[in-house]
Amino acid sequence: MNQRTKKPLPDTIMFSQLSSRSLLFAIPLVGSVMGANSVTYDFESSSSGDLFAGGGVAGWSQDTANPSAFGQTFPLAYISATDFGGGASNSAHLGTQFANTPDNASTTVTGSLSALPIHNTLSASFNVAVLDNAADSFEGRDAFNLGLVNSAGSYVATIGFSPTVGDNGSWDVAVGVNGSTSTTPYQVLANSAYSFYINSNTTGTDFRFGPAGGNQVTIDSFDALGTLGTITGIAFEHDPLAAVGTSANTLAFDNVNVQVPEPSSSLLMILSAGLLAVRRRR
Repeated sequence: MNQRTKKPLPDTIMFSQLSSRSLLFAIPLVGSVMGANSVTYDFESSSSGDLFAGGGVAGWSQDTANPSAFGQTFPLAYISATDFGGGASNSAHLGTQFANTPDNASTTVTGSLSALPIHNTLSASFNVAVLDNAADSFEGRDAFNLGLVNSAGSYVATIGFSPTVGDNGSWDVAVGVNGSTSTTPYQVLANSAYSFYINSNTTGTDFRFGPAGGNQVTIDSFDALGTLGTITGIAFEHDPLAAVGTSANTLAFDNVNVQVPEPSSSLLMILSAGLLAVRRRR
């Protein structure tokens, strides 16, 4: 295996804007009478250079050990400052910018959602970007998957990025629920920042995306999450399609938020008042 020399972690990585190839529109806010239990990972409690392996990032686990050689550790997932459009802040990085797994296996980092009372309705959002330096000598390209997972590690809601054939600067987007995915006509561009959204209730599941902090477009809609009650985490996976040592792709992600709505106290009071009124009529 060709072992690369370890590079210093970048202080800040800047992203370009979303390509105008996507038609975008505004999505109105919903649920104004709903409160929410939520879990948020913005990585601000971590320091640049912290590694996910061995519990180095609070609330997260990594399933593959970081490779070591010549007395050095080559990180597969780590914290580094990133600018998604609102100024530089800590974010997560997963992939082969600094290391390749010796056995060419995939690497997954999972954020715990055990603090959430999982019900049949939830929303998830996160900023992501695929990093790929076109000027380096590593021409291989890898895939990435992310989404909500159950206790067995299986994807309940999935978003996948796979290299676009004939275009070295973009990745095709696939989405799906309950263990299956469907290709879509959308792509994400290298070194561009996006926000992705998963919204599910008892009747269906919607996937949306747009430029980080900007308007959204609906990617696709599916049935409700059949195994919603078993969701225990949110996972980000690097799938090394390229030969070992030939790729330098990394998925950056930040502002991971999962919310489970619940009726607000004011709504409960209205319902209670209605029940009392009915009782008085009797």
